[in-house]
Amino acid sequence: MTSTDAVAKVDAVAKEYFAAVNRRDFETLTNLLAPDVVFEHESPIEGRDKIISMLQGICTAFPDLTISVTDQISREDEVVCFLLGSGTWRGEFAGVPPTGRHFAARTVDRIRFSGASIASISTVCEVLGGFSVMHQLGITAQTSEV
Repeated sequence: MTSTDAVAKVDAVAKEYFAAVNRRDFETLTNLLAPDVVFEHESPIEGRDKIISMLQGICTAFPDLTISVTDQISREDEVVCFLLGSGTWRGEFAGVPPTGRHFAARTVDRIRFSGASIASISTVCEVLGGFSVMHQLGITAQTSEV
């Protein structure tokens, strides 16, 4: 496979990953993720089954969640995706009851591959994105209100 072919392959897999989340297609997600995949955000989640369970929980809590890829930079074994996510909090999440409020946030995901499978996903929220999302969802007061 040429370098160009490899880049096209990881580019397509990354786009399909987010499309599958938007469709709630957990079978496709299972096929895209390596069994020992690691999701890194605040603390790592290791293993495909745990990550699928996390995604199912998020999709249950935010049933209208959509993730749009606004830009993407691809290399042979990794892709950096600039994302815009939005949804309405309708179900319990992390033990907290829903507020029914809507959020929109930008994140950046770095997806690394092992062959054709996703081996790791590292998510970074915009610098103040975490506070913004918490405010949008009604969990905390805006910084200027504190």
